[in-house]
Amino acid sequence: MAADLERQVAHWLAAARTFRDAEEFASLEAWRAVERDVGAPLRRQLNTVVEELIALGDATAKLIATARYDAAALSQAAAAVQRFRRRYFQVDVTLDFIGDAVNTRTSPVLRAALTTLDRLAVASMVSVLQKANKPVPRVLVYQDKGTGASILRAGVRLWAPGAVMPCAAIKIVRHNLYRPTSLFHETGHQVAHLTGWNPSVGAALAQALGHDEELRAMWTPWASEIAADVYAFLHSGYASVAALYDVVGDAETILHWPIGDPHPIGWLRTALGCAFARRCFSEEGPWVALQRSMETRFPISAADTTLQPLLVRSMAAMPRIAEACLSAGVPALNGRPMTDVLEPARVSPAALSELERTVGAALWTSPHWRETEGIRIVALAGLREAEHPETASVWINRARAWLTSEARAA
Repeated sequence: MAADLERQVAHWLAAARTFRDAEEFASLEAWRAVERDVGAPLRRQLNTVVEELIALGDATAKLIATARYDAAALSQAAAAVQRFRRRYFQVDVTLDFIGDAVNTRTSPVLRAALTTLDRLAVASMVSVLQKANKPVPRVLVYQDKGTGASILRAGVRLWAPGAVMPCAAIKIVRHNLYRPTSLFHETGHQVAHLTGWNPSVGAALAQALGHDEELRAMWTPWASEIAADVYAFLHSGYASVAALYDVVGDAETILHWPIGDPHPIGWLRTALGCAFARRCFSEEGPWVALQRSMETRFPISAADTTLQPLLVRSMAAMPRIAEACLSAGVPALNGRPMTDVLEPARVSPAALSELERTVGAALWTSPHWRETEGIRIVALAGLREAEHPETASVWINRARAWLTSEARAA
C-alpha cells in the first residue's frame, strides 16, 4: 500500500510542478498581450496557488515515507493522497479558466480589440467607484462562444482554496465583440456589488409595485440583472437596448419564465430598456419601433396563459418600474441615484450626434478621443447600427476598425 501511495503522489506531484510554467496553459504571446497591472497580480495569485499545491504534495510524500515503516500511518497517508488529488483538480480548474481567458488573445487583431475592451471596462467604473471611495478593479476581457456575456468579479473566491480573483474577468461573446455594450452590463455587476446597489434597486421595485403582490414577487428577484441593465444603458444608451434584444429575441425563450432565472423575461427586459429610453431621451425614437416590432412578432397571446396577465400588468406599470430603477439610491453614494454620476443625457441620440458632428473623422482615428470618449464612441456606433439597418455593415466595420486600430497601426 505504501508503495502504491508513493507512486500515486509522484504522479500528481510531477503534474503539479508543470503548473510552475505559465506557458503550460497560455502562450507567452498571450501573456504579453495582457497589460502589466492585470497580468502581474494574476501571475502572483496563480504562483501562490501552485506553490501551496506542491507544498501539500511534498508533505503528503513525507507522510507516505513514514507509513513505509509504520503501518498505523497508512490510513492517514491514504487520506492525504486523496486530499492532494482533490486539491490538484481544484487548482487545475482555476489555471484552466485563467489560461483559457488569457489565451483568447490569439492574434494581433484580437489582442488589440480585447486590450481596448480591458481599458473601456475600467473606464466605465472609475467615475462611480471613485465617488464611492471604492478601489477600481482591473479587468481581463476574454472572448468565448455563446449568446451572452458574463463576469467573474474581482475578489471572488476561485476553485482552489485560498485563491481570490485579483481582477474582474469578463466574457464577451464573438457576435458582440465589435458591439460590446454588454461589457457595461458586466461592469455594472461589479459596481453594484461594491456599492450595495442591488438591494436598493430591489427595494425601489418593491415600492413601485407595492399595490400588486404578484408583480412585486415577480420583479424584485430580478433586481441584480436590472441594475446591470441600467448601468449598461447609462453608458451606451439605446445601443444597449437593441443589442440586448438581439440576445434575448429567441422565439423559443423570449416569452418564457424559467423558475429561478435571475434575468427578467426577455420580452419584459426589452420593454424596460425601451422605457428607459422614453424616460431619459424622448417619447419618440427608434426604441418605439423596436418595441412595436417585438410586440407584433411576439404578442402577449403567445405566452403561457398563466403568464399573460402578469405581462399585461407589467406593461401597464412599466413607466413606474423604469422610474424606480433609474432613481434607486446607491448606498455608497450616500443614497444618490446612479444617474447623478452617470448622466443619461450624455448618451442620448442628440448628444451622440453632436459628438459625431463636432469631432468629425478624428473621432475614429485620434488617440485623444479614444482615451476621453471611448465609451461614447461604442454607444454611437451601436446607435447607428441599430437605427439604420441598411448601413449596419458600415458601422460594424467602422467599430471593428476602431477597436483594433492599435494592431493595424503596429
